[in-house]
Amino acid sequence: MSTDLETGPFGPSGPSDGAETAPDPDGDAAPGEGLFDHGSVTTPADDTLQWRAELLQLVNWGGFSGSARVDLHGDATMMSGASGVGKSTVLDAYTALMMPSDTKFNGASNDAVAGRARGVGQRNLLSYLRGAVDVVDDPRTGRPVERLLRGRNVDTWGAVAMTFVNDQQRRFTVLRTYYVPRRATRSGDVQMQLATLDALVDLAGLEAAVPDRFHANTLKKLYPGLRVHRTYAEFAAVLHARLGIGANGDGAKALRLLARIQAGNQVRSVDELYKEMVLERPATFAAADRAIEHFDDLESAYTAMRTEEQKLDLLAPITGLQQRKTVAQARTRELDAFGVTSTGDTPVRLWLLRTHARLLGAAVDTNRRGRLRVADELQASARAETALAADLEAAKQEHRAAGGASLERLGVDAERERVLREERAARRDSLLERLAPLADGGAEEALASREEFAALRARAEAWLAAHAQEAADLVARRDQVMGERYPLLARRKELEAERGSLEGRAGRVPERLHALRAEVARASGLSLEELPFVAELIDVAPAESRWRLAIETVLAGSARLLLVPADRLEHFSAAIDSLRLRGRLTFEGAELELDGPTTTDPDRVAGKLLFRDSPFRGWVQRHVAEPARNALCVESADELGDGGYRVTAAGQTRSGRRGSHGRGEQRNIIGFSNADALAELDQELAGIEEALTGLDRRLAEVEAATRVLEQRRTAYDAVRSQGFDDLDVVSCDTRIAELERRREDLLSADDRLETIEQQIAGLEAALETARRQRYQLDEERRRLDAEHGELVEAEDQVNDELERIGTVRVVLTEEQAARLDEEFAVAAAPDDPEDLGRFHENAGRLQVRLNEAVAGAQVEVEQVDRELGNIFRSYQFQWEDPNLGTTSDSVADYARILAEIEATGLAQRRSEWRRRLTEWSGQDLVPLAGAMSASVEEIEDRLEPINAILRRLEFGAAKDRLRIRLRRLAPAHVQVFVRELRELSRGTGRDLTEEQMEARFAQLRRFMEQLRRPEHGYDGERGSDRDRLLDVRRHVEISAERYDRLTGELKATYRTLGEKSGGESQELVAFIVGSALRFRLGDEMRSRPRFAPVFLDEGFVKADSEFAGRAVRAWKGLGFQLVIGVPLDKVTGLEPHMDALLVITKHPETHLSAIHALTDA
Repeated sequence: MSTDLETGPFGPSGPSDGAETAPDPDGDAAPGEGLFDHGSVTTPADDTLQWRAELLQLVNWGGFSGSARVDLHGDATMMSGASGVGKSTVLDAYTALMMPSDTKFNGASNDAVAGRARGVGQRNLLSYLRGAVDVVDDPRTGRPVERLLRGRNVDTWGAVAMTFVNDQQRRFTVLRTYYVPRRATRSGDVQMQLATLDALVDLAGLEAAVPDRFHANTLKKLYPGLRVHRTYAEFAAVLHARLGIGANGDGAKALRLLARIQAGNQVRSVDELYKEMVLERPATFAAADRAIEHFDDLESAYTAMRTEEQKLDLLAPITGLQQRKTVAQARTRELDAFGVTSTGDTPVRLWLLRTHARLLGAAVDTNRRGRLRVADELQASARAETALAADLEAAKQEHRAAGGASLERLGVDAERERVLREERAARRDSLLERLAPLADGGAEEALASREEFAALRARAEAWLAAHAQEAADLVARRDQVMGERYPLLARRKELEAERGSLEGRAGRVPERLHALRAEVARASGLSLEELPFVAELIDVAPAESRWRLAIETVLAGSARLLLVPADRLEHFSAAIDSLRLRGRLTFEGAELELDGPTTTDPDRVAGKLLFRDSPFRGWVQRHVAEPARNALCVESADELGDGGYRVTAAGQTRSGRRGSHGRGEQRNIIGFSNADALAELDQELAGIEEALTGLDRRLAEVEAATRVLEQRRTAYDAVRSQGFDDLDVVSCDTRIAELERRREDLLSADDRLETIEQQIAGLEAALETARRQRYQLDEERRRLDAEHGELVEAEDQVNDELERIGTVRVVLTEEQAARLDEEFAVAAAPDDPEDLGRFHENAGRLQVRLNEAVAGAQVEVEQVDRELGNIFRSYQFQWEDPNLGTTSDSVADYARILAEIEATGLAQRRSEWRRRLTEWSGQDLVPLAGAMSASVEEIEDRLEPINAILRRLEFGAAKDRLRIRLRRLAPAHVQVFVRELRELSRGTGRDLTEEQMEARFAQLRRFMEQLRRPEHGYDGERGSDRDRLLDVRRHVEISAERYDRLTGELKATYRTLGEKSGGESQELVAFIVGSALRFRLGDEMRSRPRFAPVFLDEGFVKADSEFAGRAVRAWKGLGFQLVIGVPLDKVTGLEPHMDALLVITKHPETHLSAIHALTDA
């Protein structure tokens, strides 16, 4: 359980079940003891003058149009009324008058609205002055528009004044006037005047100052002695001084506490209550801000140094890039000087012509020397050939004279026989190749003898005679297989087309009908959905699936009927009349959205169907229910003759004596889904594939047999076309051997013939060699002569071109020529650049190389420019400078920056950072370290005056006393923070190395980041760390203790408010907050506070009469004047303790509020 201070410092409204009679105000305390003694309040022991609120005046504020007066009793005043009548409006008027403009209104309507103080969505100054009633949406724009009591498209005004009176009946009035221009959209647009007067002010005459928008002079004329204050600070200073609010300049803190008491906050513990209501923001935050401010100078120097380092890292590559660009540009200029990319006469063309001329001249010289050499060698070869021919003829004469004619004749015969043998061997090998397919292994033996060959020819003749019949049988078998395959292939094609059509749509309508429908749909402009077949609109009920064949038979014609909307029938008919359809399509006009039969006979066809939801549903139901189609389904043929249209499950139909049975090859067509149809197609396709596989196997066997038969025919034809003598190689071998033997016999009989024979063979070989050599030399001579002519012609052409190009004065320097020589050698590698035969090829390579060099240089320049641009854009992104460009044209500016950084910039920044780090000492953190401990001690010191006040107050029914206790906490993160704070506050940056300085700075930066405000660029989590470390209020725990006033015995410790009832909690809160308010007002040593008014919105609503009385007595005992706003249902619990009762009402139609004072009858 928690105590809610959001609607007042003492919790939200709750049941009040206490006694309705007020307790004895004196209780049983001894006379003169404690502040509850009336004498101590009404007759102060000192000369303290007290100011109390006497009169609150409102003009045009909220629901109060015109002037309204709220008379307040000097002790306690209660304002009540129904919800929404304006209780909080009156209390908010006091807040608007006394508090700074950023103080949040405490109206109950704001409790559930989050947002900034006086912000959009909450009650605010502008809405009060214009009298905002409600928010409605504009029917034209849809935007929310406020319903106002005044100020709609016109200027309006308002005012709030409070008159205070002291014990000497002197009055002091505080006044605020407001002028609201018609165009005002926020509270800041309201023109306001702050004024005070040492007298009562009647706001009824204030309207005279409205035309001047409450100019200060006008107000002073209306109310002589009035002081108009230019700022709230000046206004507040007067309030604090005249009304005795706060001591030692703490008036603003006292007003803030009063605002907290009036507005309230939801608290759950004594600790939270005390910290939220009593304690101010500790000085540690200011000390941390000063340390951060000093550290920022050091960090800025470090950032500047790091910036220079980042600039150096970013700009460092531009030197190398610029060098690359310079080299590429020089290369481009060099190539441009060669004229690589130019046409016509250029230096590179002149160099090519000169090089070609040089190579041609060298080739001509080489050719001339070669022709001279070949001519000499050719003469010597001719003389040697003549001598060898003469020697050979002489040797032959001598050979014939010695009887060599017989040897010569035998040699000729042997040579002739060898030629014959080669011819027979070739024919024999060819025949063996043809006989190989016979695979009987006897071909070689059949050719070995005349008898075997004759037997082979006989077999060939016999086989060839029977060959025609066997070939005819194979042709017949092949034709039979092909005849069986054709219908299967056609059927497969048809089924695949059908399946492809069904896959893309619902229903089981065949592809042929679907194609006809698509064609007429295109012609008529109707969609396929507007032209359904009856089959697509009906289906057999799952429970009636055994009657599908009967239904398909009866509705075969109707299922294939195309339906056309009746209102489009004439248009449809005219549109398709010119079509030449490939089939017959039956259609019928059907009315849409008809009602079908209310009931159907489940034993008839129509009763076994399902109908698709469509505009045609009613027509289809009527159609199939017609007697001509709605056959009665019977179990056997015995029932067909009983009259009427009947059908059996097998599909036999009868109508009287007329009947039919059987079914064509048509597939089932009725149904919403085609899943079954696809399965049937797949099954049939699988059967066709299996049949085709078997036929393909048979066809392969027939074709293999045909190929073997043809090979055997070819082989036997070859046998029949040859004779044995054409193949007899053995007889040739025998004849050659016989001739060689006879020749050897002659040679062995005469040694001289053998010697001469050997001489002739040697001379013939030498003569053949000499002839070949002469022929080769002759060929070389002709080649050199032809080459000479080509070289001379080419040389003349090149020289003519050189002579022509010389007239146009193309310049080729020696340096350019040498450079081109190098480029040519590189381009020709690994070939020889001096090779004339490859000159044109190498010249082409050179041209390619030079063109690639030109392109490469251009790409290099562009690449460098891109890289420079990327660097410069990155520089501008990080350190924008309007005087610097982002293209390569600005390279000089960036190079200058780089040079400055390298020369002095970075060194100076680093030196400055080292100096500041050395000078920044831990002394900047010493005040923070002192504030951390001093702030806790200040909280402890503040407890004593509050406890001194509490010692004088009776608490609870037993009249005990209450005191506040403080316990220091030591969270681990705070201990670490404090330890690091002490370490850094003692440290110094002197005599440190570069690495140590970097480490110390990093440590300082991490530490200081914990202290920064969230608005400095850090996230909310960082802000939470700052509060956890610097808010020393979190480092202590506050509790309350109840003890016996005589013995000092501790009776109870209060930490959480949820442990007590609502009334007990509010009594505890009243004691603690009231005592804190006395201290904050600076009146803890006086018998009563100088400034008495305390406003409470929905205060004491959780307490019964007894506890409410205690809380009221506590406030009164502390000397305060109470002004309390409560709902109607809480009046009875508080009324006995109040001195005046005000009732606020609101008219339900005009939404105007009024205040009425109630008196005892």
